[in-house]
Amino acid sequence: MSGRFKLSPRRPFALAMLAGVALALRLATVFLLSGPVDERLTYEHGEIAENLLAGRGFTVHFLGAEGPTSQQAPLYPVMLAGCYALLGTGSNASLLLMQCLQCLAGVGIVLASFWLARNLVPSTPSVAWTTAVVAAVYPPHLYMVTHIQVVAWAALLLVTLLALVTSPRFAGTFRGAIVGGVLAGLVLLVDPILALALPVAALAFWRFGLKQQAIEDIPLDESHRYFDAWRTPFGNAVLMGAVALVVVAPWLVRNRNVHGEWVFIKSSFGYAFWQGNNPHSWGTDKIPKAEANEMLHDHDGSIAGWHQALWKARHETLYIDDVLLTPEDYRVMSAMTEPARSHYLGDRAWKFIAEEPAHYAKLCGQRLVYFLGIDPTNPKTAHPLYRGCTAVWLVLVTMGLLLARPHLRTLWPSLATFAVLAAFHALTITSVRFRIPLEPLSFVWAGLAVGPLLARLTEAWLDARQVETSYEPLRVVMPKRSKRRGSEQKKSAA
Repeated sequence: MSGRFKLSPRRPFALAMLAGVALALRLATVFLLSGPVDERLTYEHGEIAENLLAGRGFTVHFLGAEGPTSQQAPLYPVMLAGCYALLGTGSNASLLLMQCLQCLAGVGIVLASFWLARNLVPSTPSVAWTTAVVAAVYPPHLYMVTHIQVVAWAALLLVTLLALVTSPRFAGTFRGAIVGGVLAGLVLLVDPILALALPVAALAFWRFGLKQQAIEDIPLDESHRYFDAWRTPFGNAVLMGAVALVVVAPWLVRNRNVHGEWVFIKSSFGYAFWQGNNPHSWGTDKIPKAEANEMLHDHDGSIAGWHQALWKARHETLYIDDVLLTPEDYRVMSAMTEPARSHYLGDRAWKFIAEEPAHYAKLCGQRLVYFLGIDPTNPKTAHPLYRGCTAVWLVLVTMGLLLARPHLRTLWPSLATFAVLAAFHALTITSVRFRIPLEPLSFVWAGLAVGPLLARLTEAWLDARQVETSYEPLRVVMPKRSKRRGSEQKKSAA
């Protein structure tokens, strides 16, 4: 670049403007699509929140019985219960408050994505700006804030954690270990599946910390050598894990007390694994239904009409439970503890895999395609806007990965996190919402494809403008005639 134009990472006003645009777009989406309350919109989160306020504790009706549950991670239902306590249980106002909070979480995702991209590709500021712009305007991320689901918070916490552990100011440091440990604990209390990302985060915290220590050339204090081993990036990485364990420990102890066994955050893995792996499964928790696709066209053409049609089609789709679980199954499971019910269904899944390994392999491949592309079992993915966004996302991400080779030494935390979680969902069960927490990581790769190109185009445009404004037309200056010469000419003419 010429030096006149540079996408500087330190432009707080520009970043604040982008955050304002992101917030405005999300709030507009919420208010355009707001409608009457439907209890199905809150899923199990709403039932747990109601039970909390009614004094029944963290309970839900799950697999034929009602009682203390670990079917959901605790943080989101507790947040929803707080909204209910302020504005009324299950009211429009309380759900609107939660959606507005999720709009703020969406803005946080934009800022954290910018931070992460600056850390992973520090040599090219345009990548960070492009990443943030994509995160701000990506339509599926605008739409997600309208759902009473954990995905917005899972995405915010995950991208913020990865940004922190790769930051030159926090990687390998004591304060980074404290803040990172709290973030890691909150990640688990929102979505324990993201525990698979924590080893990657710890490794990045250590390696990026070593790199920063080498840059700053920090000497060891000989008088405190015993303690220096725990002041190193590795020691602080261990500390980060310990802090995360402290954050989740109360919930683990609670699970031990109410279930009679140790349960890591949620008890429903076996149940979800069975949903995705049985002879009738498509690899998700749903089975397509022809009537659901017909409902997609039952709207008035407005945005709100589209939204209502999508929700109706979504709830018309069959769940695996509705098709396969019989009254006898529910009778048998009602006598079991909640973890035992999940194990009971998980054993069915393992039996199916042992008997039909080829079918299981097919489901794994199918799930990977659904995870990276379109899930036909979810009617919402039939919307042309969603399909178009997914196609553009795939193209830009692929282009960015092809250009990522010079940056692999710093880009690997995002690549490893995405790969580990994508592989997990391909092997177990997938859904549209499972990819959303990982999408901000992929926006960095899309920024590699688009950012430098946009920077060059902007520079060329500014160069052309500068040439245009500096151009001055030539002025012809006529010589002045003296009065004496003019009088002589008049005399000769006479």
